[in-house]
Amino acid sequence: MRLSEERVAVIARKIADALLDDELIDLELEEDRFVFLLESFLLKDLRIEDEIDEEATAWLKKHRAHLEEGSTEWEVQMDRVKEELAVARGYVIR
Repeated sequence: MRLSEERVAVIARKIADALLDDELIDLELEEDRFVFLLESFLLKDLRIEDEIDEEATAWLKKHRAHLEEGSTEWEVQMDRVKEELAVARGYVIR
């Protein structure tokens, strides 16, 4: 995962604080529960991205074994495969 769980917790708290400070939301649940839900959502999203990355890597190693991992062509193909996998899941990477 690109961010540690601790970092995600900090980000979730900052998002909640900003939304509450700017009075953009009116909570009908406890603030700590809201922060927990935000954190859970962010972690789930990051895990989906990790899964897509792992699937794309496995696909390339199987179907494009001639490509050197980390090469420019590998990265181009990786982006393409990740995008296709994301679309298939209804997920937006960018």
